[in-house]
Parts: sequence; C-alpha cells; structure tokens
Amino acid sequence: MAKGDRVVVQSFIVCGQCWYCQQSLYSLCDNTHPKPELQEPMLGGYPTAGIYGYTRAFGGYAGAHAQYVRVPFADNDCFKVPDGVADETALFLSDAAPTGYMGADFCDIRPGDTVAVWGCGGVGLMAQQSARLMGAERVIAIDRFPERLQMAREHAGAETIDYTQVDSVLAL
Repeated sequence: MAKGDRVVVQSFIVCGQCWYCQQSLYSLCDNTHPKPELQEPMLGGYPTAGIYGYTRAFGGYAGAHAQYVRVPFADNDCFKVPDGVADETALFLSDAAPTGYMGADFCDIRPGDTVAVWGCGGVGLMAQQSARLMGAERVIAIDRFPERLQMAREHAGAETIDYTQVDSVLAL
C-alpha cells in the first residue's frame, strides 16, 4: 500500500502476532484492547480485540466511517480497495457485508429454505442478500422503517413485514 490508496479496514483491530491471530481468531486478539478487564464481567472473562467505533468497553477507539482514521497495526488489517470499486460499495466490506454473511452462514441455509431477517439496515440487507446467495427461496425482511423495507424489497428481493403494523410472528 502507498500513501493515497483507498483502503478498507475491518472492525476488529488485530496485531497479527498473538496466539489468537495466528489461529485466525482475530476477534479475540490479545494485544489490541487496552483495557480488556472492562469486558470480562460482561463476557465471562473472554474479552474481544479492540473494535473501532465502540465504547471504552471495546477499546475506546474512534469510529472508522471517516475520511481519515488512525489504524494501529495497519499492515495486518488494512486492505487496498481495487480500482473500479466505488467508495459506497467498499464501505460495506468493512463490517456490514462480513457480519451479514456470517449471520446467514450460521443458519446453515439450504436451497429452497425460507429465511426471516430482523432488521433492514446495512447488516440486515447483507444478511438477506447472503441468504439468497446460499440458496434461500424466500427471504422475509422485518423492520419498521418504510425506506429500509423498500430497500429490502428492491435490493434483496425480500418480502417485507412492518412490525409496527402487524405481529411479525403471526405474519410469519
């Protein structure tokens, strides 16, 4: 990478050297959370790595949706955006796309399945699209914001439920 390159940085900050990083368990990096003891009561003694844009309990790092951001350990978790990929597309690669994909992957989706996704923000839309990629025949998106429900219909081909209008469990 060189000065001026457009880059994507993942949410978790990773050192690349600790045991967890060496095992590709980056979210548990031992060296990027300055005060892991803040998380131990919440997470049963197993703190996460530092995370951009969260509270002090997750390291207190400033958010990463900015024109410029300090990236500790950039050689380990900073990836060049290929030419031809729009900024608006690359933005989703830092968090929303991998998180949505992981959520869909956890569901063990099989061709022909029906999948319901609660939430139509960035992560929800990516989960809906990932469910489609994994073979879901029907994707049902549940939210309360009309513009987000519209995006689910238009971009993920989802059927939608506005939970302020109907009981979503009964509708399903």
